[in-house]
Amino acid sequence: MQLKSQLSVKTGVATSAGPNESNEDCLGIRIPQEPDLSTKGITAAIADGVSAADEGKQAAEICVKGFLNDFYDAPEAWTTKTAGTKVINALNRWLYSLGQSYTNDGHGYLTTLSAIALKATTAVFFHIGDSRIYRIRDGHMEQMTRDHTVRFGKKKYGLARSMGMDTNVEIDCRQAQLQAGDRFLLTTDGIHGFLGSRTIEDTVSKAGHDLNDICSELVANALDAGSNDNCSAVIVDVVNAGTTSNDELYRHFRRLPFPPDLYPGMSLDGYEVVSELQATSRSQTYIVRDRDTGEKMVMKTPSVNFEDENSYIERFIMEAWIGSKVTSDHLASSTKPARGQTFLYTLLEYIEGVTLSEWMEQNANPDIKETISITKNVILGLRAMHRQEMLHQDMKPSNVIINPKRGAVIIDFGSTFVPGIQEISTPFKREQALGTLDYSAPEYILGRKPTSKSDLFSVGVMLYEVLTGSLPYGKSYENCHTLRDFAALEYIPSTRHNSMVPTWIDGAIRKAVQINPQSRYDTFSEFEYDLEHPNKEFLPTDSIPFIERKPALFWKITAAILALSQGITLWYLLKK
Repeated sequence: MQLKSQLSVKTGVATSAGPNESNEDCLGIRIPQEPDLSTKGITAAIADGVSAADEGKQAAEICVKGFLNDFYDAPEAWTTKTAGTKVINALNRWLYSLGQSYTNDGHGYLTTLSAIALKATTAVFFHIGDSRIYRIRDGHMEQMTRDHTVRFGKKKYGLARSMGMDTNVEIDCRQAQLQAGDRFLLTTDGIHGFLGSRTIEDTVSKAGHDLNDICSELVANALDAGSNDNCSAVIVDVVNAGTTSNDELYRHFRRLPFPPDLYPGMSLDGYEVVSELQATSRSQTYIVRDRDTGEKMVMKTPSVNFEDENSYIERFIMEAWIGSKVTSDHLASSTKPARGQTFLYTLLEYIEGVTLSEWMEQNANPDIKETISITKNVILGLRAMHRQEMLHQDMKPSNVIINPKRGAVIIDFGSTFVPGIQEISTPFKREQALGTLDYSAPEYILGRKPTSKSDLFSVGVMLYEVLTGSLPYGKSYENCHTLRDFAALEYIPSTRHNSMVPTWIDGAIRKAVQINPQSRYDTFSEFEYDLEHPNKEFLPTDSIPFIERKPALFWKITAAILALSQGITLWYLLKK
């Protein structure tokens, strides 16, 4: 059920070695097929190998080819900015490592790189060096990049930043709205170093001309102006931005009808209903059996209450997509129907076990080690999501299954935030399905931007509840709506409910569920470590050895005692 992007472009390219024997420029454009066109967009890149480097030409080719290929291998859940910067950083480290085998100060592979990614209604620019990207809109040309050069002497300039120069590279990244009629021009300095902005603008603003011819004219003009460098140009014309009409969305989302209410014994696309698991106002879930293989699965169907809401249907479809993109033993996976699909539903793997809520009822006095183990499993699942920039946003005991072999497994992605998908524009307002209030971080209620620390807060609340049967701020939390409300809350030590909880574990939980996100752990790893290794910060003062609490005073007292004992010994010897 892939929604097709409306983004379409026309392109033109030209390159010349100029008066040089070798052309060390490299340029490329990639216009992918669906689904990459919707989830990743269209990319173009240009690179100018540094002539003073040993392998400038190869460096330029590695950058352009690598970017245009690796960008599409990055997780679809990543934003365009994240995907581009990670790919460029990896290419930079590769060039730097290759350059270490050369004697030219280790700079064997140096090049500039300027790239653009067009997705839906957004253009993202990536830039290192002195190649350039221009945008021509309504006849006006604007330079979208800044040259990374440094001046030495009256008329001499050198690169202040390039790919392969160091292990880390500072990437200029800029984002702009995209609209039909935009024209983007990418050039190397063999062109813009010898042609004035007005000449470039007059040449590129010509309407009705073949784009390859315009690029060739730029190259020719630069050479006529005395360019002694390689000359390259790329033009990308936006014919249609990636907007989608309401009519198209309506047809897309209603391609498959909502299924009827299902009952044991009924069959849908070869899946026989065994039993109903749960029914809410938003969906129904059933245990089903594949008639061909006998395999048990979970079928989730949408509620007819939302049959006319595109935002709900999009989120419902997203849950299956997320389950197919993120892999972990601690995350439930989804699968495509084996024999085609005649109704709208999602198929998820069936996981034997009980929910964490049921496990809590069966273990009123849980073993601390087992509880920590469950928490670590949940963290592993969330880490897999966070690596793809996804936020779960609805961590709670009923969304975790305890399986005898796999441990804790997260089973629901109905509220998951996927930034890469949020970049795809729609004419309707996307549904912001937030999690259960008791477990949701304050930033959700306050309308602030959530982060991975928001999922950490929910995990901390879950762990507190498993250990105590209560919530860290009591019932007052659900009545909070403003910052003042949250500021008035007081954390209730878990030891009040369960004296068996070590104080250092309570301290770790307290930090994880802080109202202010800045006061929480920066990473799950720190939280996980403190759950298994007593943090002195969280230990009662009287339980910490005196030498560790006040080392300076300890050694002063020790020195005084030693001096006194030596004095007594000396007095005793003299007395004899």
